[in-house]
Formats: sequence, structure tokens, C-alpha cells
Amino acid sequence: VWWLSRAKVLSRFFQLIEEICQFMDSKGKDSTVFRELAFLSDITTHLNDLNLQLQGRDHLITDMHDAVKAFQMKLCLWERQIHQCNLSHFSCCQAMLNQVNAMVFPNAHFAEKLSLLRAEFARRFSDFEAQKSNFELFRNPFAIDVETAPVNLQMELIELQCNGTLKAKYDTVGPAQFTRFIPEEMPQLRLHAARTLSMFGSTYLCEQLFSVMKINKTSHRSHLTDEHLQSIMRISMTQNITPNIN
Repeated sequence: VWWLSRAKVLSRFFQLIEEICQFMDSKGKDSTVFRELAFLSDITTHLNDLNLQLQGRDHLITDMHDAVKAFQMKLCLWERQIHQCNLSHFSCCQAMLNQVNAMVFPNAHFAEKLSLLRAEFARRFSDFEAQKSNFELFRNPFAIDVETAPVNLQMELIELQCNGTLKAKYDTVGPAQFTRFIPEEMPQLRLHAARTLSMFGSTYLCEQLFSVMKINKTSHRSHLTDEHLQSIMRISMTQNITPNIN
């Protein structure tokens, strides 16, 4: 996480690659070793872009899952392109390719690395694939085939999909806010939406909580007890609510 959040190190180093290669050549060293560094810089940049997409408040688990799925599809595309020595999305590798003989550029080796990364993504996010149908039901309950839905939701889904007023409200507010408008007469749909909304997609809130604790529990505020800390944490971590101090 630290490397990804400070992922400019490799790209800044690679900006000096021409001077570094000149220095290596002057010392009689093989500068082609930096091809691995070029690939690492490119793929770390892509991973950092994904990491930033998954950070922050108010991210639904369904949206985050879509971002991960999109990245997995990008990996497939990059793997095929690198096999063909197409480095359109790998600017650092392209810069290195311009400096060395194309015949010695290890495109097959880098494609294998992308294949391993893609397999690792599939393994780590396999649990989310099992939730795919639930995500689709939450994202757009009006487009779900009732016959493929869980039995306990089928009757409520029929009533929901036949309610024009609720459909218009869904089109206006979106899936996240629509949960508030599901009638109490549809308890199973309300429960399904609540379960999906309660899923934590990342450790962002947890990391933010530790930051709040670190700021408040310092030597300059030694009179705060654990009871005070709990109150401060509740105020600091409450989302979209302004405390009435008066």
C-alpha cells in the first residue's frame, strides 16, 4: 500500500533513464538490465491508477468490483499486445525499446508476468465472482430475470418491476439512494440491499480511523481518557453528519 500510494518513485527514476544509461555505458556496464525496471515502472503506474479508483468514501462495492473487472480485462489486452511487441500502453518499455534492438526485447517474458498477475487477480477476487448475481440484482433490480433470482425474492421482484412509480424513482436517484424508497412490504429486497451496501470494499475507512487515533492520542493531549477517545473517534469518523456542539 505504501509503495502504491507513493508510486512516483519508479517513474521519476525512469525519467532520468537516458542519463543513467549513458553513465552505465561509460562504466562498461550493461544498461539493458533496465528493461525490467521499465516494465515495473509501467505496471506499477497502472496498479496505482486502480488503487486510487478504490480509495475514498462513498464507494459502493459494486462500483469497486467493476473497476477490478475492468483492470483484469486490461491485463488480457496488455498481455496480447506485448506478445506482439505492441507497447502502446507501456510508455517506459517503449522508451527502452527505442534504445535497444527490438529482437532482444523480452516481450514474451513480460507477457508471462502479466499472465501471472492476471491469475493472481482472479484468485484474490474469486469471492466477488460468487457475489456477481447479487451485485447485478442490487445494481438494477428492474432488469433482472425473475426466474433466475433467489426464490425468496421472486414475488417481491415481480411487484417491484411492475411498479412504475418506483421505476421512475430508481431512474432518478440511482441504486445507492433507491434503497430508501423500497417499501416495507418488500422486506427481502430491503435486506438484500442493506447487505450489499454494508460491504466494505477497501481498508480506506480502517486506515483513516487509525490516523484519527494517532492524531488525537498524543503527548500534547494526555488528559484524554479512553472514554474521550471513543467520543472523538465517533465524531471524526461519522460520515455526512455535522455534530451539534452547542
